[in-house]
Amino acid sequence: MNLFKDIKYFTYDDYWKHRGLKIRTKLREREIIFINWVKSGSSILDIACGDSPLLYELKKQKNCRVQGFDISVLIIEEQKKVGIPALAQDITDDSYELNDNYDYIILSEVLEHLALPEKLIEKIKNKTKYLVISIPNSGFYRFRLRLLFSGRFFKQWAHHPSEHLRFWSHLDFLDWLEAMDLTLIKCHASNGLTIGPIKLYNFWKNLFGHQICYLVKLKQ
Repeated sequence: MNLFKDIKYFTYDDYWKHRGLKIRTKLREREIIFINWVKSGSSILDIACGDSPLLYELKKQKNCRVQGFDISVLIIEEQKKVGIPALAQDITDDSYELNDNYDYIILSEVLEHLALPEKLIEKIKNKTKYLVISIPNSGFYRFRLRLLFSGRFFKQWAHHPSEHLRFWSHLDFLDWLEAMDLTLIKCHASNGLTIGPIKLYNFWKNLFGHQICYLVKLKQ
């Protein structure tokens, strides 16, 4: 099957129309990890909040003060419908500046969508106590096997190949965090390979972890 057959002009409004303009009712594994990391009563900004119910659950479960940003006006309206204060913001704009400070800034599956995530990190790392990040691990065993046996690059996109612009393995990302002057506090793979009751991704993140979560802070 030709994955590129129906490629056309892409916007994130198109992306959310394709995926469904509705806030999810179920938390994903990584979002459960985030909730466990965040302290009750904290101030939270979720950049590129999308269709996630994370802010709703943080507000409900932990009495957090929440704010959502996303580039899609359509998905922002959906967040507002469930009572989340949300704004349409283009974080890739060179003139973009974050005015407020937060206890936690969440970047869930967003850095890989940016050509220069370094610019965003530089702008926001002094505006928060902690960054909560998740990325898809490009070193995941399925991606390695696909390239080895089919000669085809792994597919991480849902609607258009331009969705993901940057790629890291878990080991790459640890080096990248250090280069960004960020200190790792906690790290968990949220999903990956399991054999029966054994979650192999808990032992070998770089090979068997699919999506990996990082709690980091600015180096002192």
